[in-house]
Amino acid sequence: MARFPLTAPQQEAVTTVGRSLIVSAAAGSGKTSVLAERCAYLVCDAPPAARCDVDRLLVLTFTEAAAGE
Repeated sequence: MARFPLTAPQQEAVTTVGRSLIVSAAAGSGKTSVLAERCAYLVCDAPPAARCDVDRLLVLTFTEAAAGE
């Protein structure tokens, strides 16, 4: 489960399975936190048939601050 309250669109970004996803939003809106939650969800919390090993994830971010998270 998320470690902070998620908006409905953020929750959708975290829990969508079966396809790739791009998240675009304003600075400071929580994109990197949502990305981290999505990774944790896909590895640990998704329905068993939708889970994946962490080494199957490709995660991109475009700032050093975001990469540090």
